[in-house]
Amino acid sequence: MKDYTITIDILEAVYDFYPGLSTEEATQIADCIMNKWDYTGEYNKIAEDITWYAKSLSIDLEGKDGVEEEVDNIYELNTPFSPLFP
Repeated sequence: MKDYTITIDILEAVYDFYPGLSTEEATQIADCIMNKWDYTGEYNKIAEDITWYAKSLSIDLEGKDGVEEEVDNIYELNTPFSPLFP
C-alpha cells in the first residue's frame, strides 16, 4: 500500500532557506520552530483540499464524516392563533 505520510525535516528546511547559517544558529531556529509548531493550519488546508478534490472527482461526502445527527422529534401540531404562534 502507498504511504500517505508527509514528513518535513525542519532543520533541513532551515538550511535550505539559509545555507550560510552555522550549525548552532540553524539548530536554535529549528528548535524554536518545533517548539511553537501548530498543526491547525495544515489540518484546515487538508480539510479544504478533501472538499475540493471530492467535488472535482464527483465524490459525495454527505453523511460520510462519521458524525451521526440526532433526529429532531419535535413537531408543531395545530397551534392556536396567538402572537406566540404567528
